[in-house]
Amino acid sequence: MPHHLSDADLDGDAPLVAARDTLDAFRAWSGTHPEEVAAHVYRWTAHLPEPSDRHRLQALIRHRPDSEAARAAEATRLRREALRRHALSLGEVPSSDLLDRIIADPRRRPPSSSTAPVDAVDTALERIRAHAALRRVPASGLLRERITRLYAALPEEALATGAMDRAARTIGRVLAIGSHDTLDAGPEATAAHLRRVVHGAYALAVAQAVVDLPAYDRNDAHHRLLPHLLSEIEPVPPAGVPDDPLAEELHAAHVLLLAGFPFAEHRLLYRATEVMYLARARAERRTRAEALRDGGETLLVDAMVETGAGGIAATLVGRRARPGVPVHRHLVMALATRLRHDLLNRARDAVTGRLTPFTLAPRDLDGDPLHDLFAAEAYMAATVFGGDPETADALAHHGSARLVAHLARDRFRIEEWLEAHRPTPEIEGFLRSAARIAHRRSGFALPAPAPSRARPHAATDPRTFAADRSGFVDTALTRYASGNDARGPRGVLSRSTDGPEGPLRPALTLMLAEGAAMDPEPLAPLVAAVELFHTGSLAFDERFSHLAGIALISSGYALMARMADDHPEERVIRAIARVGVLLGPERLCRGRYLDRVPARGEEPADPSGFLEVYALTTSTEIEVALVPAAILLGLPDHEIDLLTSYAHHAGIVLRVRSELLADSDGARSALVGAHGRATAARTLAAHRDLAEAALDGLALDTGLLRGVLDHFATRRR
Repeated sequence: MPHHLSDADLDGDAPLVAARDTLDAFRAWSGTHPEEVAAHVYRWTAHLPEPSDRHRLQALIRHRPDSEAARAAEATRLRREALRRHALSLGEVPSSDLLDRIIADPRRRPPSSSTAPVDAVDTALERIRAHAALRRVPASGLLRERITRLYAALPEEALATGAMDRAARTIGRVLAIGSHDTLDAGPEATAAHLRRVVHGAYALAVAQAVVDLPAYDRNDAHHRLLPHLLSEIEPVPPAGVPDDPLAEELHAAHVLLLAGFPFAEHRLLYRATEVMYLARARAERRTRAEALRDGGETLLVDAMVETGAGGIAATLVGRRARPGVPVHRHLVMALATRLRHDLLNRARDAVTGRLTPFTLAPRDLDGDPLHDLFAAEAYMAATVFGGDPETADALAHHGSARLVAHLARDRFRIEEWLEAHRPTPEIEGFLRSAARIAHRRSGFALPAPAPSRARPHAATDPRTFAADRSGFVDTALTRYASGNDARGPRGVLSRSTDGPEGPLRPALTLMLAEGAAMDPEPLAPLVAAVELFHTGSLAFDERFSHLAGIALISSGYALMARMADDHPEERVIRAIARVGVLLGPERLCRGRYLDRVPARGEEPADPSGFLEVYALTTSTEIEVALVPAAILLGLPDHEIDLLTSYAHHAGIVLRVRSELLADSDGARSALVGAHGRATAARTLAAHRDLAEAALDGLALDTGLLRGVLDHFATRRR
């Protein structure tokens, strides 16, 4: 007999053992209850409406919402949806009286539709309300602020694969659990609990976003930080967090989680999240041969553990007290949920190379995943919800609608499924009927999701942009500078997690091209040259590497000549001349010399002397990434002057901020040491305002450049 959830359920190999036992029990039940599986498939089929009936009902509800038929249809929808949400949230079937109370309470009533969002953050907030069935989410101001930060920090590839939607579903699911758990509480107690739940829900959403990131080198900082956070009683000091926007947001979410859910009192919550992470990490490392070694069962077990542990964590955050739902129930619900999710995402997973039961050949698997999808929901209805017919009907109605909408977007997908799998006659009949109904009238089929819009520049963290464009920079360096030593310890290809200096220099060139809505490809040689200039200038800091620095900068000049293939000759000549001035004896070379003067005890007499050094070094490096690109893109002279001004002031902001940080760490810093922190802070603020003013005069999109300036002014290291 399954026991209630306890710490022992998540210790060591216990989650894997429990998942295997659950999978074995499901296989045994499925093999001995074919009639119950068939009956559940018939439930799905019964919820396939004829297009004419659907259109007639929609028209009735739209034009005569107060009619008896419209009210009856809406009451049926509310009851069915409220029942499904409560059952899946708490793992139990609500009584009829409790269901009536949910429907009667406008704060918890499932919404009939969602309004059209205006951007990705609003989309997430709208979906949170829809998933949680809450008209108003407590602490919505904090939630909007944090989701905005998450949106800015997530890699572009994560956004393209639905990371924001998954975050919204995670938060909405936890809030739904909290909402259903407080049905017997008063309004004040409910609001207080949900405010606390919001913090934990957001933390789980960020953790889930990190778990979902592929284990690439660029995500290494996140994957190293998450397990560390899940095993620490106290928050990690900010100084120990990598200078990366998603790592910073993960740390902030951890602080929120610890405030509402102290580690010592909620160890099971942190362990559940760790189990989820470890299961996904195992899946990421698994090869196709390893997945097939045991007929795909290990793959399915890890999927159950990952989804089930996520469900346990959500339950522990949403409930007021540790729930009595046994781990077996979480795993059964995870199996049913995961199989449907993997089917609906089969095409995308095949492209990304993700291994799921639906991206492997069915002949190589011990079971048939298409049959398992229907059987798992029937098993869940029978074992978790005690065979309650109304709950089974609500589950089937939702599943049928989701699958029909999916089929409606690709008329050929059904034949692919039927050819690849071994469906029972009942399943084949449902799928053919669903496809036929979905395509009989175009008005019935739900529209395909609109292509995801590019993230607005103003909503993108510049460090995330630099990381997203790292592939472009890598390609440019490989193509144009493969014979040069651009892979040094501070080169862009090293991608040190300790700071963004390397990636941001060539990224500035790409930011300008994006802001001007220009194709960046013709600027690829310049992008490579900017990195060579940057790496070469850093070599001047080392006593024995001056010749290497000269060689890299000379190679960068050679790359500039390649620009004539894609740009007018007069622009290329002008850009090269500008680079010559910037890197010549009166700018960068002189700045590097003056930068070493204070080390010999010859400090400037006033702040302007320090600012001259900062402008000749840091500002010059920013200008060399922006102004030659502006010349090549054909921007007007007055905009080139504004970009020059921006580079000048932004470089001073970056250097002064670095001096303030060095002084905070106890190191002697030039400007601060000579004139004090107050003077340095005023200098930073003044030049930040001047850089902002320069951007105000540009006709192009300056969102990314403003983001860079903000980062320079507030960076932590």
